[in-house]
Amino acid sequence: MAAVTQRRGGLTAVPMVVLFCTVASFWAMNTVAMRVAGRTVPPLTVAAARAVVGAVVLTMISRQRGADWPRGRAEWLGIAAIAVPMTAMSTAFLFLAARNAPAGLVAIMSNTMPLFVAVLAPVLLREATSARSIAGLAVGMAGTVLVAWRAIEGDVRPLGIVFGLLAALTAAIGGMMYKRYPLPRLDRTMVVAMQLVISAVLLSMAAVPDDRSSLSFPWTFWLSFAYLSLLGLALSFVLFSELTRRATGLQASAVAYLSTVLGVVFGAVLLDERLSLLTILGGVVTIVGVVLVQYRPTPR
Repeated sequence: MAAVTQRRGGLTAVPMVVLFCTVASFWAMNTVAMRVAGRTVPPLTVAAARAVVGAVVLTMISRQRGADWPRGRAEWLGIAAIAVPMTAMSTAFLFLAARNAPAGLVAIMSNTMPLFVAVLAPVLLREATSARSIAGLAVGMAGTVLVAWRAIEGDVRPLGIVFGLLAALTAAIGGMMYKRYPLPRLDRTMVVAMQLVISAVLLSMAAVPDDRSSLSFPWTFWLSFAYLSLLGLALSFVLFSELTRRATGLQASAVAYLSTVLGVVFGAVLLDERLSLLTILGGVVTIVGVVLVQYRPTPR
């Protein structure tokens, strides 16, 4: 056990609130970076390529740190149970939703992830859901609806709603698999590296039908792709795996609410998107909901 703690390094000393806000920020910037990269390269192709890069980089880092490879059927099944729903299916469904529904509606659908966790956590993780957490989920969901409301424009296909809900459901299942399969012998970096290897294979298969006849690679693409691969995927999921280890499944899932608010803020700052009073109000409501979910009474 001492060796495992040593391999985790400084992550165990990082406060929960820092982990939570950092993951939310990285996921929020993913939205901006994906919009930029997706202008010249099909989204599923970008998703598959960044999984490949993230897997290679994290594997090199984990081996440099002396981390062990996964051994035996149980560890590989645990990693696959995380990878398939969390970084393969959820990513594919999210991109398919974006093709069939407006961005605002996709944001609302994808942020139902904490609601799915609230329903499934008592079954999959034996975690009780308090009344305060349920209230926080409701408030947070109301806030994300207000944040994304302005972006609900254009045609909505039923498939867009289905894919958006499937993205949220698979992300919720994947997040809970981190807790169901803690894999204590393995370094966090190695777990995520092998998770991305599996996801890269599956996403590459999903990206085969993409039309790549008119690709272009300006400097903005490479900057966005580097962020998506290294910070938005590799590092963010190492931090998220540590967050899920220390928090309940419901608390970890609430990061989706805050990432929506930050994504709108980053879009306003970096992409010159409009930030309305309704969006600001929704952001405040969302943060209140997150605080309610994260609140832990101090033991007497």
